[in-house]
Amino acid sequence: MKLHCNRSKLIGIFVVCGLVSTSTLALESDKNQPVNYTSVGGLKMQEQGNSRIVTMEQEVIVTRGSLQITGDKAIFEYNLTTDELLKVTVNGSPAHYQQQLDTSEDLVLGASETIYYTSNIETIIEFVGDASLRQPGTTTNCVAIKYFADTELFETTGPCSGVLSSPAN
Repeated sequence: MKLHCNRSKLIGIFVVCGLVSTSTLALESDKNQPVNYTSVGGLKMQEQGNSRIVTMEQEVIVTRGSLQITGDKAIFEYNLTTDELLKVTVNGSPAHYQQQLDTSEDLVLGASETIYYTSNIETIIEFVGDASLRQPGTTTNCVAIKYFADTELFETTGPCSGVLSSPAN
């Protein structure tokens, strides 16, 4: 499998280019799936401004197709007018993320104290607080990582360490 680095996406010192292959992007079908959850603890709903906030605690699992985020607490924010899901915030010690890549058995794995998930136009997962992200051939550990799942590119806030593997020719 060939991977190509998209160098045009490198922005400044805190941006790292993910290794990209058109055959290994996050599962496109995940976007068409409903967002599901399970929780051992209680659930609380409230309105704040133009948002409906749903909070759940204890062993929370959020799934959407092959995407899975687990943690201690999850907060779902919906637009009150359109009922559109705006953002999911998952806290943990740490919270964990995984998602299968298209046409392969490979997974993208991540962990941090807080994970923010949004999927309006593009799927973005933000890892904040002792963040780690592992893709095939790439491992990154930083203070924060913003991962663009549709393209497998990411930006980081340092200090950082990790491994960016060169693709095999």
